[in-house]
Amino acid sequence: MERRPLIPRLRLGGLLALYLALALWHSVVNPLFESSDERSHIGVVVHLVRTGSLPVQVPGRETLWQQEGSQPPLYYMLLAALTRGLGLPLDDFEILYHPNPHAAPGDASRVANRNLALHGPMESFPWRGAAFTLHIWRVVSVLLSALTVFATVQAIALLFPRYPSLALGAGLLVALNPMFLFISASINNDNLVNATAALTLWLLALRLRRGFAVRRVVGLGLALGAAALAKLSGLVLWPMAAVFLLGIATRERRWARGLREIAVMFGIALSLCAWWFIRNLILYRDPTGLSVMLDIAGRRSATWADLAGEFEGFRRSFWGVFGGMNVLMPVWAYEVLDLGTALAILGLVLRVGRVAWEARRARRWGEPWAIGLWLLAYGILLFGAFLRWTSQTMASQGRLMFPAIGPIALALWAGWEEVAGRIGCGCRWWTPLSAAFLGSLALWAPLLWIAPAYRPPDFPIPRVPPQRLEATFGGTFRVWGYELGPAELRPGGTLELTLYLETLQAPTRDWSLFVHLVDDLDIILTQEDRYPRQGLVRATALRPGERWAELVRLRVPDAVIAPARLSLVVGFYDRRTWERLPAQGSDGVSLGDHVRFGDLILQPRPGGYPNPVSYRFGGRIELIGFELAPRRVRPGEAVRLILYWRALRPVEQNYTVFAHILEPPQTLWGQEDRPPDPPTPRWQVGIVYPESYTLRVKPETPPGFYEIEVGLYRPETGERLRLPDGRDFVLLSRIRVEP
Repeated sequence: MERRPLIPRLRLGGLLALYLALALWHSVVNPLFESSDERSHIGVVVHLVRTGSLPVQVPGRETLWQQEGSQPPLYYMLLAALTRGLGLPLDDFEILYHPNPHAAPGDASRVANRNLALHGPMESFPWRGAAFTLHIWRVVSVLLSALTVFATVQAIALLFPRYPSLALGAGLLVALNPMFLFISASINNDNLVNATAALTLWLLALRLRRGFAVRRVVGLGLALGAAALAKLSGLVLWPMAAVFLLGIATRERRWARGLREIAVMFGIALSLCAWWFIRNLILYRDPTGLSVMLDIAGRRSATWADLAGEFEGFRRSFWGVFGGMNVLMPVWAYEVLDLGTALAILGLVLRVGRVAWEARRARRWGEPWAIGLWLLAYGILLFGAFLRWTSQTMASQGRLMFPAIGPIALALWAGWEEVAGRIGCGCRWWTPLSAAFLGSLALWAPLLWIAPAYRPPDFPIPRVPPQRLEATFGGTFRVWGYELGPAELRPGGTLELTLYLETLQAPTRDWSLFVHLVDDLDIILTQEDRYPRQGLVRATALRPGERWAELVRLRVPDAVIAPARLSLVVGFYDRRTWERLPAQGSDGVSLGDHVRFGDLILQPRPGGYPNPVSYRFGGRIELIGFELAPRRVRPGEAVRLILYWRALRPVEQNYTVFAHILEPPQTLWGQEDRPPDPPTPRWQVGIVYPESYTLRVKPETPPGFYEIEVGLYRPETGERLRLPDGRDFVLLSRIRVEP
C-alpha cells in the first residue's frame, strides 16, 4: 500500500514554486558580485576551473578569493565540475568584473560606494559569456536552497506528525525569509551547508519514523561528510547526529546496532572529507585551516559587551541586510520583525508551559519533548560555534545561523500559533497574514531597496547653487557650486556636502573624485574617494555637458584635536598612477591640483579629559583621552604625547604601552615603548592614569604627514591587546613633519 504523505503534495509543491519564483527574482535583479562575499566565492571557482587545483592561502598576498580560499571545497568543486562538464565560458571574466576600488562593505551609513563592483552592458539580459556562467551558478544555489525548504518541511512533518501546520508554517518562514532568499540567489557556500543540514535532519527523522535501513545510514554518512566539506559549521551536525541515534537505540533497546550505525555513519563521513583536513594539516599545520583564514580576514578579540553591542546587526541580518552587508530595509520593517519575533518567543514559552502542565497532570512526558530538546541543543551548539567565530573576527551576521533555519522557523511558528490561538485570531487567518508580510518584503526588496542601491541617483540640480564655487580640472570636469552644513562640528560628528559638477569633455581615463576635510595645518582628518555618480559610474562613461550632483557625508574621526578650523579640499586623480588633474579658478589662475573652500569650526567634545575618546583594549583597559603637541615639527624635534588610561577590570598581566610615529603601513620614524607607572597589575578599576611620552622624530625623516599609533602589548610574548573591531592599535591625530 502506498504511504500517504504527511504534507499534501499540492501544498508542498505550491510552497516550492513560490520559493523558486522569489529566489529567481532576487537572482535576476541583484547585480552580479553584489552579494555578501560573492566575488570571493566566485574567485575560488574560477581558480578551480582554470587550474584544476584548490587555492593555497598565503596571508598578505592579494587574491580574488581572499579568505574564502580557506573554506571547505565541495560547493566550489560542484560548480567547477558543472562548468567544465557543460563547457560554460569564463574567458571574458576579467572584462566582466570591475571591482570598485573605493567600495565600503559593511557600512550601511554610507551614501556612496555601496557597490562592490562597477556594472555595465555585459551584465544585461540576454546574458553571454562569463555573465551567463555566473547566473547558472546562481541557479545551482537556488536549487540547493530549494532542497533546504523541501527537507525542512519533510523533517518537521515526520518529527511532529500530530501538528502538520508546524511543518508548512516553518517551511513558509524559511521560503519567504528575505535574507534566506538573498543568499540563496547568490554564489555562496552557505547554500550547500544549509541544504546538507536540512537533509541530515530529514534523514534522522526518517530513521526515527521508518526504522533502520542501510540506505539511511549510508545517506546520513554522506550528508555529514558533505556538510563538513561545505562549511566548517557543518561539523556541528556530527555530535548531534550521534546523540539522536543513541536516543533511538535507547528507545529500541538495540545498543549494539545503534553503536554500529554511528560507527558506519562516521566512517562514511570521514572517508568523504578526511582528505581536506589532512591537506590543511600539511599546508597550515591546522586541520581546519581557520588560523590562516583569520590571518587573511583579520583577527579581533571581542568581549561579551562587544558582542552584545553587535546584536542589532545580528538580528537584522537574519531577516535581511543586502549587498555587501551595507543595504538595509527601512527601520519599520525591522521593528515589525522584532515585534513578531518577541511575540513568537512569548508564544513559545506559553506553549511549552501549557504542554508541560498537561504532561505533568497526565504524568507522561512524550517523545516530542525529547525531540524539542534535541533541536534546542543543536541551535545552542551552532550559536556557540558562531559566537566563538565572531569573537575572533568580524562576522556578526544572522545568516550564519541558517544551518539551523528549520528549527528556528519551527520555534517561531509554534510561538505564533499559540499567540494567535490565545487572542482569538485562529491559525486560519494567522498563516496568510504572516505570509503576506514576509512575502511582501521578499517580493519588493529587490525593487525598492536592492536595485536602487546600484542605480545612479538623480539628485535635483538647481539653476543657481546655494553656494558658488568655480573651478575646472584639466579641462575635463567643472565644479560650479556646493551646499554645506553644518558649520560647527564635533569629533564623531557628520558633515554633509553636496557638490554640483559638470563634464566638459569626454574623460579618457577612470578619474576618481576625492573630498578631504583638513585642518589649519593641512592635516587630513577624514576623506572620501569615489568614482562619479556616488561611485556607480566610471568617468569614461560620462558624456560631455552632463551635469550631476555628488552627495558626500564625511564622519569626523573620534581621535582628532579640537578646537580647530577646518576646510574642504576637492580634486580628481587616477588611482592607477596617482596623477591628479590640474585645477584652475574661474579667472584661469592655477589652483594647483585641488580647490579649497568652506570655513568650519571643530568644537571639542564634552568630557573630563582632553580630546575624549573611548578605545577598549581587550575589554580590560580603556583609552579615554589624549593630548598631542606640537603637531608641526622638523626632523630631530620631539612630540609630547599624554595618554589617559582607565582600567575596566583587574589587569593581571604586565603590559607595555607603545607610541609610534608611523608611516603606514609599518615604517617607524619615532617611538617610545615602556610600561606605565604604576604597572598595569597595580591599576585600580575606574581610576584614570595619565602617562606622558616623548616621541623624537628621527633626523632622516622625510617631510610629510605621519600617524600617531598607540596600543599595549605583553613584553614577554609581544602579543598585543586588541580592540573589538580586531585592530591591535589606535591611530590618533596626525602630525606634520616639515623640512
